Amino acid sequence: MTIFGYVMGGILVSATLIAGLLLKFAPPEKINDLYGIRTKATARNQETWDYGHRICANALLIYSIFSITVFTTLLVLSPAFLGDSFYAWFLLGLVLALIGVAVAAIITQVKTMNFYKRNR
Repeated sequence: MTIFGYVMGGILVSATLIAGLLLKFAPPEKINDLYGIRTKATARNQETWDYGHRICANALLIYSIFSITVFTTLLVLSPAFLGDSFYAWFLLGLVLALIGVAVAAIITQVKTMNFYKRNR
């Protein structure tokens, strides 16, 4: 059961990397309601939409390096920190992934709003 916890935690932590790569190499071309970062700032026009997705992709990729490093380090040191609990590893992966999404969303929103104000 512990190995399943390691795998599930790793998948959750890797989700920020996958999302960052997806936005970097296959960003949505046009403003839509299905795929992409849809905020008031990014949906103002096509230029802010493209800029916001570039910023979010970079933020997710940078954060994913940090979160994968933290997860792997704790995995190596597991007896001292989280032990063999499935839930501990699953929750660690979930928390790291959620923090990554929140950080990327905040960075994207702030930078896109500033970009819009500069380029009106």
